[in-house]
Amino acid sequence: MTMTPLASGADAARAARVRARRAARRAPGRRPRWLTVVVGTVLATVTAVPAAAIADQAPAVTAAPSLAVGFRAAAGADGILRSDGRLVVSLAATNPTAAPVGAGTVELAVSSGPLATRTAVDEWLEGESSPRLSDVGSVPLGGMGPYGTSTATRTVEVGEDLVPGVYALRGTYESPQGTLVSRGVWVVPEEEDAGAGVAVVVPITAGPLTAGLLTAEQLATLTAPGGDLQTLLDAVRGTPAILAIDPAIPAAIRVLGTLAPESATEWLADLMSLPNSRFALQFGDADLAVQQAAGLDDLLQVTTLTPYIDPNGFSATAEPTPTPAADGTVVLPDLDQLTDIGSARSHVYWPAGGTADAELAAFLDETGGTGAMPLILVPSRSVTGENGARAAADDAQLLVYDSGVSAALLAASTAEASVDRSAALAEASAYGTFTASDVPLLVTVDRSAERSATGLRAAVRAATGLDGREGVGLGALAMTGASAQATFGDVEEEPARTTALERFAGDEAALAAFATILDDPTLLTGPERATILQLMGNGWLPTPGGWGDAVAQHREATQARLDSVGIVPAPDINLLGSSAPLTFSVRNDLPWPVSLVLVTQPNDPRLVVQTTTEVAAGAAQTTRVDVPVEARVGSGTSSLDLRLRSHHLVPIGDPVTVEVTVRAEWESVGIVVIAVLVTALVAMGVVRTVLRLRRRGAPREDAAAPDAGKDAGE
Repeated sequence: MTMTPLASGADAARAARVRARRAARRAPGRRPRWLTVVVGTVLATVTAVPAAAIADQAPAVTAAPSLAVGFRAAAGADGILRSDGRLVVSLAATNPTAAPVGAGTVELAVSSGPLATRTAVDEWLEGESSPRLSDVGSVPLGGMGPYGTSTATRTVEVGEDLVPGVYALRGTYESPQGTLVSRGVWVVPEEEDAGAGVAVVVPITAGPLTAGLLTAEQLATLTAPGGDLQTLLDAVRGTPAILAIDPAIPAAIRVLGTLAPESATEWLADLMSLPNSRFALQFGDADLAVQQAAGLDDLLQVTTLTPYIDPNGFSATAEPTPTPAADGTVVLPDLDQLTDIGSARSHVYWPAGGTADAELAAFLDETGGTGAMPLILVPSRSVTGENGARAAADDAQLLVYDSGVSAALLAASTAEASVDRSAALAEASAYGTFTASDVPLLVTVDRSAERSATGLRAAVRAATGLDGREGVGLGALAMTGASAQATFGDVEEEPARTTALERFAGDEAALAAFATILDDPTLLTGPERATILQLMGNGWLPTPGGWGDAVAQHREATQARLDSVGIVPAPDINLLGSSAPLTFSVRNDLPWPVSLVLVTQPNDPRLVVQTTTEVAAGAAQTTRVDVPVEARVGSGTSSLDLRLRSHHLVPIGDPVTVEVTVRAEWESVGIVVIAVLVTALVAMGVVRTVLRLRRRGAPREDAAAPDAGKDAGE
């Protein structure tokens, strides 16, 4: 269903959408990504047209920009005519202003014959054609208060013994502010079963992330009732939908062990117990086309997730249950256990819509390795020559999903208003009638961060019964032989994303070299690879601005990590002897201890130093390092160049130069001074001793004189 715009800016947007549709019909090349949700966008616009134009069934004209009321009309019940020849129609008018709007009347009309082709459906929805219409009734629509909405549902007689096919629906709203027109479609189904089945692919993804794994808090939110991941699981439960699962989600739950939120643990158990066929997306649902465009020899893979594991979360009751080693210690789960998604078909690839071309198909076919034959999901708008869900492009085996049906299902899954959802589901049913009934039909409810719980469930339900088909799984679809050779059209390049990945590769190589200072380099390299894959995830495609900010922030964080270990700049040093140890400091901001070698080189031969000194720097601290130095001259000025290396000879941090002023002659002077002082002190001690002895002997001689006088007198 299409409604023409309200203002001149919307006119330009509508014209752009029309040109895009025409270009897509002329060539199979890639459309802009926003066309994947074109149905939802189209449903949000309306137009006002003169009454005479409606009577003549002429194309609608744009209303005055002051008219702000919106109007939508859509066939209900997935747009399928009931067996009694009656059609359910949903109506909704919206008032985005502060002024009330009075009641009005909606005149309903349908085409007298079916629209013959998809192109005819497109032209009708875009307002480019005017098939003959017949009035089928009128419906009163109540007034609206400020910012209010008025809705109605009616069942109308549209005729008997109609030819199966897609029919046009028009609702004309005679409102107090003018005449508004809305266009939609509905379907008269075939009486017999359609024959071949329908396969519906639903992605189980968590949206754009800036870190390698979801946190416990994020998991608790996403897996709680009403959370995005819980909504996905509720939508596919009990259906034959094929699940395309991002293995980073179960990994994020498993690394927490028993510390994982209870809702996340239950969600994972439910996912693993579902009988649905499934396949794994690349970790983080990373963009496959960008990896090929960047010239990689193979797809990027996560190397390890062990750094994310919290050992405190593992016990005998953890899932998966840790295996005790011979010494009784717990063996933590490996990468395969963490990323397990259940019984899945390997080597199935799903590039983002509109990014696949012949080169990407050949690249993915070559990276398949041994095992199951690689299968590549591509939208029908990207190829020509296919007939049904299975096709081949040279040696590459394709699963071709219907672009028109899939875009309508995506719009239904993201619709908040029920009338918008009804219109999108009716379009999905309409496009589904133009598919060959004798070959399987493949559709998707594509990736989106804007899904509503009700819309997603409705989209999956409608998709699994399109055109009266029975739902089939991935195995049945894969066993169907390729029906035709397909030819890819051209795709738009993504230079910004390709450049970002190339820069990530350079940063990752630098970080891997830097990580050699750790006993376990994967503490740095493992999370880096996981984060790169998340940042290149398809969930970022709708928000290029936010993605650019996330890329810049990660590169800054990586550079900060590379600068986290280094020599602390030292002041100039005065060396007051011919030899002495000089003390320097090594800074380690990492949360792990590091092992380094301090290389010291003098700039002239007057200083002799210990060239290499082992450094064991503790986690998150500054460590003092003593370097023996010997001076060959009595005095002078020289310098030392200090550099840090890992044991693999990788430079760490920036080099530092320290000026050294040598005053080795001061040592001799000091010795002489000390010797003189010691001699003087010894001499002074001898003198004092002699004088003391003399003073003690003097009184004895004085005391003998009186005795002698006394004897003489007598």
